[in-house]
Amino acid sequence: MIKTYFSVSKISMKSILANKSSVIILLLQALVPSLVMFYLWSLILNHGQTIGSFSKNQMVIYYIGVNFINSFVWYAVDWELNDDIHSGELSNIIHRPITIEKYYFAKMLGDRLANLILLAPILIIGFIYIVACNLIHISLLVLLEFAFSLIMAAILWFLFSYIIGSVAYWFDNLFFVLLVKEVVVNLLAGFYFPLEILPPFLVKIIKLLPFQYFSSFPIDTLVKALPLNIWLKNTIIEIVWMIVFYLIVKIVNKEGLQRYSDVMG
Repeated sequence: MIKTYFSVSKISMKSILANKSSVIILLLQALVPSLVMFYLWSLILNHGQTIGSFSKNQMVIYYIGVNFINSFVWYAVDWELNDDIHSGELSNIIHRPITIEKYYFAKMLGDRLANLILLAPILIIGFIYIVACNLIHISLLVLLEFAFSLIMAAILWFLFSYIIGSVAYWFDNLFFVLLVKEVVVNLLAGFYFPLEILPPFLVKIIKLLPFQYFSSFPIDTLVKALPLNIWLKNTIIEIVWMIVFYLIVKIVNKEGLQRYSDVMG
């Protein structure tokens, strides 16, 4: 069974690496926004100025960081599920000796690994630049916390996105719903700007939701070097959200596949 999922991941990774247009698009999506934000915030903030408790250097690293986090975390399983359910492609998947959510998770792993391979040289150069210019202080512990937070963010995002995509079992094409979801989640996750820029009462409300763990929390771990107790507290809350989402995934899978079988015969 493990070999089957490994094969799915391997095929997914190879399809990305073999597609030259996908490679070019990925590199442009990672580089262009990062360079633009680097130049923009270098002009906006003078040395010593802060915005939302972020210094000039932290703001630059924040925007570069969230763009790269997006490349590793935000796999569009909801769009894929929507397409597979309405095209009938899901029938070819559910008749295989695999679990459907594990199949999509294996595809995500292969896809994200391909992204990591392609972006690794850029990440290494960027890290060397940050350290050489002393833009922020990064300890080994902070790097380990960031890496763990990134993995947790990818899992949490997958579960959330899978739940959203599963709505397609009950409704027609979710194209516009998914577009709106992208904007709302990007906003609540801190992708457009640090959450600290918002009014304090809004920040408190958003912090109660799981969306900050998709982007804001991982990059805050790196940029702000969060104290260990705060990082652990947030990580535990994130794990609780993961458990909740996993239970919901099991429910929508059971009910959704039953409905799909009834409709498709």
